[in-house]
Amino acid sequence: MILKKLKLENIRSYKNQVVEFPMGRTLFEGDIGSGKSTILMAIEFALFGLGSEKPGSLLKTGESEGMVSIIFESGSKEYTVQRHLIKKANKYDQDKCALRFDGIIESYSASEIKEKVLEILDFNEPVNPKAKSLIYRYAIYTPQETIKEVITQDADDRLQTLRKAFRLEEYKVAAENAKTVSDKVSRRSRDFQINASDIPQIKERIESLASATRAKSREIEDLEAKQGEKKNLLNELKERNDMLQDERGVLKTETGKIETLSLMIGDKKKEVSISEKKIVELGSRISLNEHKITELKSLANPTIRSVEELQSEMKQKEEKERELRTVEAQIKSKLEDYETILEEKVCPTCDQEIEADSFSDKLKHKQKELDSVSERVEEYSKAVAKLKETAELKRNYDQTLVTLDELVVRQKEYSDDLTVHKSKFSEASKMIEEHSQELKTAKASVLKLNTVESEIAKLKRSVDVCVDELAELGKKIERNKADIRNWEDQSKELVKSLEIKLGQKEKAEKLNDYSMWLDDYFSPTVELIEKYVMTSINMDFDAQFQRWFGMLIDDPGKEAKIDEDFTPLIQQDGIDQDVSYLSGGERTSVALAYRLALNSIVRKVSTGMECNLLILDEPTDGFSKDQLGRVRDILDELNCPQIILVSHERELESFADQIFKVRKVNGISTITAGN
Repeated sequence: MILKKLKLENIRSYKNQVVEFPMGRTLFEGDIGSGKSTILMAIEFALFGLGSEKPGSLLKTGESEGMVSIIFESGSKEYTVQRHLIKKANKYDQDKCALRFDGIIESYSASEIKEKVLEILDFNEPVNPKAKSLIYRYAIYTPQETIKEVITQDADDRLQTLRKAFRLEEYKVAAENAKTVSDKVSRRSRDFQINASDIPQIKERIESLASATRAKSREIEDLEAKQGEKKNLLNELKERNDMLQDERGVLKTETGKIETLSLMIGDKKKEVSISEKKIVELGSRISLNEHKITELKSLANPTIRSVEELQSEMKQKEEKERELRTVEAQIKSKLEDYETILEEKVCPTCDQEIEADSFSDKLKHKQKELDSVSERVEEYSKAVAKLKETAELKRNYDQTLVTLDELVVRQKEYSDDLTVHKSKFSEASKMIEEHSQELKTAKASVLKLNTVESEIAKLKRSVDVCVDELAELGKKIERNKADIRNWEDQSKELVKSLEIKLGQKEKAEKLNDYSMWLDDYFSPTVELIEKYVMTSINMDFDAQFQRWFGMLIDDPGKEAKIDEDFTPLIQQDGIDQDVSYLSGGERTSVALAYRLALNSIVRKVSTGMECNLLILDEPTDGFSKDQLGRVRDILDELNCPQIILVSHERELESFADQIFKVRKVNGISTITAGN
């Protein structure tokens, strides 16, 4: 890294200051308190942030905002970092942090811009914004007071500080982490061992469940055998019940016929009764018809002429008289018919008895009609009376012949009906006898049905008992199976738990091996490596320290070296001297030699670190003129491209390629180039 330019605004005693850093040796010279250390603080702040410093220690008193901007070169590339400090309500904050590269400006937070700078410089260390850059502090710039503190502090504290500087803290961190991991692994192993401690009990419980399951299985086999016997018995009972049910069905069918047969017998008896009455009635009608037929056959024919002939003769009369007489003859003929019917009391057409009162009314009506016509044609009545009477008699005779034919036909029908009814009577009587026999058989079935019903009821009770016993056996079997399922589920869970615990036991053994490896092998190896590296660094550090101390102190009797705790040991003529009893110049020489050795070692252990910048703060405090001359030799020996010296010693001006005068007037510091 090479510094190019630094710009300060409201930083401590600086109001507005720009410093351009040339290559070679640059001296910032000024009185104590003039503002020289502020330049170094500003450079570190611009690159890595505040670290452990408080914002108020950088911001100019009375100002609410300050800014530091630095331009530096790394890997032949130029970067600009800018940081702002802002005070609001007595609170300080970093704001407007920016990085410029290749003409592009990007804004970042305070932690982000530190991470970017560490990445650019290839400093492999944490990005914690509150931590200082140890590589920068011990490889490039180490304040003089810090070196004195390192030299005089307790050995353990100094070793801890140097571990950080030499990047050896990682070994300790690795060892501590290994211890932490080992403890965690050990605890985890113990946890697994505790979790797996009940494996014997689980195995015993699994075997117990298996034994109980086998016993239950045998019990189920016995119960299922009994269940099979009961099922066979139940099937036999059901088969017997089916047979009885079939028999009962047949008997019920027979007994069901009783009512039907009784009704059928009653119907047949009614038919017999009706047939008997019909036979008597038809016999009476046949006898009556025979009498009427005999009577009608005895009647004589009144004339050989037909009615048509008589009427033809009457038509020979005067047309009107014939018509009147015809009407009169017809009326009289009707009257004679009515009278004949009334006398015989039987219809000559249907041969049925008639009602006398009804025909009397009709006769009276016709008589009135005849009297009316007779009055009009009285003169014709006598002429046609005889003809009409004869014609009427002839007509009656003809009607009698018709009636006689009807009576003969009806007589035949009566005879046929009589034959039918006699056949029905015979068939009904026979059916009565057959149905009576069937009824007797059905009544016998009723008695047998009662016995079957009793046996079915008894059989049903046996079936119910068998079903109940089967149900109870089924419940016992199901309960046992449920127990087995429950035990199997428990066993499965226990097996799963056992597998897990066996796995945990195996893990516990592995983790225990890991813990032993970490404790017995890894950690001791890390400590051994650290010790070896530390010894190697100590030897190199001692050589560097002796070299620089030898260049600063020209006293053959005075020797300096570094012990194993990196404590500087000074001997005068073989006698140990306490550093605190050395002269001011000697103590400064020890500090500078220690500082240069430390810078050299840190540069070596910091991968990617370029040895092109060195900042020395008050390196010659208390030096004699002779020692100051030797500083020139040391600077020549260092051969660093860019060295920045900060001192109030004017004697160093001859060592520098460029000189900057730092002055403070009225509380404001300024920097000017000088010779």
